[in-house]
Amino acid sequence: MHILELLLLLLALMWCGVGLFSLWNMTGITILRPAPRSEPLPPLPRVSIILAARNEQETLPATLESLLNLDYPDYEVILVDDDSDDRTGAIADEWAGSPASSGKLRVIHNHRLPAGWRGKVHAMSLAEQEATGEWILATDADVVFEPSLLRQALLLALKKDARLLSLTPELDMQSLAEKVVMPAFGLLLFLLFPLRLVNRPRSTRALAAGAFLLMRREDLRSLGGYARLRNTLVEDLRMAEMFKHNGHHIHLAVTRGLFRTRMYKNWREVFEGLARSAWEGTGRSIWKVLGMVMISNALTVLPWLTLVSVLLFDAFVGTSPALNATLLVAAAAAAMSVVVYYPVVAFAGLSPLYTFTLPFASMFYSAVSITSAFSSVKGPGVRWKGRRYQSPSP
Repeated sequence: MHILELLLLLLALMWCGVGLFSLWNMTGITILRPAPRSEPLPPLPRVSIILAARNEQETLPATLESLLNLDYPDYEVILVDDDSDDRTGAIADEWAGSPASSGKLRVIHNHRLPAGWRGKVHAMSLAEQEATGEWILATDADVVFEPSLLRQALLLALKKDARLLSLTPELDMQSLAEKVVMPAFGLLLFLLFPLRLVNRPRSTRALAAGAFLLMRREDLRSLGGYARLRNTLVEDLRMAEMFKHNGHHIHLAVTRGLFRTRMYKNWREVFEGLARSAWEGTGRSIWKVLGMVMISNALTVLPWLTLVSVLLFDAFVGTSPALNATLLVAAAAAAMSVVVYYPVVAFAGLSPLYTFTLPFASMFYSAVSITSAFSSVKGPGVRWKGRRYQSPSP
């Protein structure tokens, strides 16, 4: 066998391993779905819902409407308008003064970012300091909740004895950029942070989704609150690590039909959004970034590139593809990637044709990771919500 054929055979075997690992991981998933309210409910603690909004005038009305229509008995909503230059603050004030609010919504207008702080973390810290609930739910200004979400989440947290419960939303993907990149990014997270390990107290693996972080207020404050995370752009990941590494049980679950978000709208937004967290999410290691780029593209791009190249070459010289060993092992590796990736695409509710876009997603995220690394280390820093952030100190 030639070296290329051995490499492709190894890649096919690696895809088999990824598939088996995924099957093992899926058995550890908790999935929450809409459920009617059961009576009587046990006594439920007061919850403070906190969120930061910066230039969210398009998404904020739907978010606030859904938050104010929750069927939870005792909660408040604290929104921080984080120096927006659109109508975000005015919209929040209008909702706070409307009958729909029933006094549940409070708005804080923030116009300064202290040195050493990241914007969202500072805004969430301001909201946390005003919270009065026994539990705090940190969420985003671009999500839409189903009325039963908070009730089900709190009951799940109590059932699992979790001091931090996080839920993943369904992504509302409309553009080609979202449909190509986001499922592949979800698979990457799924492999790097297996839910079975995240939810296992003895494992050091920790992960949370920033769209839904439900935690006990006394635990959050005893750990130092958001002030302890002031210099991070991936506060959801760091929050999960902070809780778990200090002995507090965390639980990450998946939702279907309970809440949705549209994170990005086009290629530029997808690139900027993922670049914001890529460098810090890899531990600020250039070797990890380069290693991930090499492995991911070997797995996703090389089999297809080889397959197409061999077919074109055989067609040009007139040889039979059936006699080409390189073609067979390349086809095997490519086929295994399709088998493993198809369930991810199906779970996202996309056409099966998007299964074949994995190589393009891999190359795109490789560019994101490299750009994020070099912009953070040698360049002007990553850009997010109109602000530039240099790499945090190790």
